Amino acid sequence: DTMMTLAEELLHRLALTIDAGGVLPFADHAIDYGLPFERATYHELFARCNGFDGRDAVKLAEHAEKLQIDAAGKDHDVVLDEIWQRSVEPKLVQPTFVTDYPARLCPLTRPKRSDPTLAERFELFIAGMEVANAYTELNDPDVQEANFRRQIDGLDEEETTFRNLDEDFLEALRVGMPPAGGMGIGIDRLVMLLTNSRSIRDVILFPLLRPQQVAPKH
Repeated sequence: DTMMTLAEELLHRLALTIDAGGVLPFADHAIDYGLPFERATYHELFARCNGFDGRDAVKLAEHAEKLQIDAAGKDHDVVLDEIWQRSVEPKLVQPTFVTDYPARLCPLTRPKRSDPTLAERFELFIAGMEVANAYTELNDPDVQEANFRRQIDGLDEEETTFRNLDEDFLEALRVGMPPAGGMGIGIDRLVMLLTNSRSIRDVILFPLLRPQQVAPKH
């Protein structure tokens, strides 16, 4: 909740420095940065856009097949998120905080106290883009270890290069970590929105460039 307040106040003040009304153009949209931003849960938005509760395994499998998403051998929440990204994200045009993500998708996040199947996490979407990601840091070493082990279970050698059991991190948690909230904001995407730039290449300081073409010597 603290991170949500910080994010919306930051973006609101930035928008006001550009336009006194806090409404900025981006592509074909007029983005209203007035407070407060909309807040909606992950499952609420999924149901709104797809017409059924994403926790229904049978309907989810049928919908995945209809969208030609391969669900074989995948965890329920992984398939759910693939459908969510395709069906929900593009429709989040005005600033929207998406809360209560499935906990299995968020191994570093503290489970929600009222419902451990959900995570205390939000993502802020504007114009169909993720602009910020934040969560209550998980500071229970036993729960964190179990999450790590579940995440790497069944992975091949190449995949475990990127996902592994971080013993150093677990030891740091055992020593003690106070309650904390963390947030990352995509500065490049934020600058795109504030300057109405359609391509991220127009705003990053050091874009990838094509190799310089050297004229052949004769």
